[in-house]
Amino acid sequence: MNSLVIGSTSTLGKAIARSLERLGPVKRAGRRDADIAFDLAHPVLPTGDDRFDLVVHAAADFGGHEPDDLLRAEQANSVGTLAACQLAERYGARHFILLSSRWAAHQPGDPYYGIYALSKRHAEEVASLYCSTRGMALTILRIGQVYDSEGHCRPQQPLLYTIADNAAAGRAVQIFGNNDARRSYLHVQDLAEICTRVAAQGVEGLHNCAHPQAPRLSEIARAAFEAFGTPEEVQFLPQKSDIPDLPPFACASELFTRIDYAPRIDLRQGFELMKAHREAQP
Repeated sequence: MNSLVIGSTSTLGKAIARSLERLGPVKRAGRRDADIAFDLAHPVLPTGDDRFDLVVHAAADFGGHEPDDLLRAEQANSVGTLAACQLAERYGARHFILLSSRWAAHQPGDPYYGIYALSKRHAEEVASLYCSTRGMALTILRIGQVYDSEGHCRPQQPLLYTIADNAAAGRAVQIFGNNDARRSYLHVQDLAEICTRVAAQGVEGLHNCAHPQAPRLSEIARAAFEAFGTPEEVQFLPQKSDIPDLPPFACASELFTRIDYAPRIDLRQGFELMKAHREAQP
């Protein structure tokens, strides 16, 4: 199987590309450090005689609140996905995998709803339209909050890495407000394995891809203290605004059964991997 991963510099794209190498040759597309130059914000279809069986779209723009942020995110995530589908068709791909987000299911009024959520939902819709009309198999993986051992995902998951930093330093973990909110974090290694098995088996459809465990913030902090071997101290700050719970997000148990794989790295193990990486640094 020849594969192309769009998102040459993203943490997700790199991990998935490495995993897909088990199935055959892999090339990467993106703005930088790529085999094929491709910019979601200003998509121009490249020339060349490459042929791919599979294209995985693992790039995204996380947007912001300013008008320019809204325009950039919609262009990259929605129009860019259309261009990625066209790119896949040009290269003869039979299967297109779109890495979407649990945020795509959010509605106005939900916590953290914004242009990222809206543009990712648009990405799903345009990919579904394109692939259904052009006869290309489509898989949409709505992934939960993803983290890694090296800290590359810190900008998207600041709360998790702050907990890790405080636990590693033996400092108290402070939780704003009184709400002990639930969170579900998926390690990038698990995501890469799921994506590879989906590709190998040709699984289609829309699937929620999250870790089945959704611990509370205090439980996440406890796992971090245990992993880093420091005394546990968790403080709630009632003078601060509560951290909200996220809308429900059921993991794809049917998908996991079909591919014979469910996420295996729980947060205790994830923090242990972080600790091992930090200790290995000079």
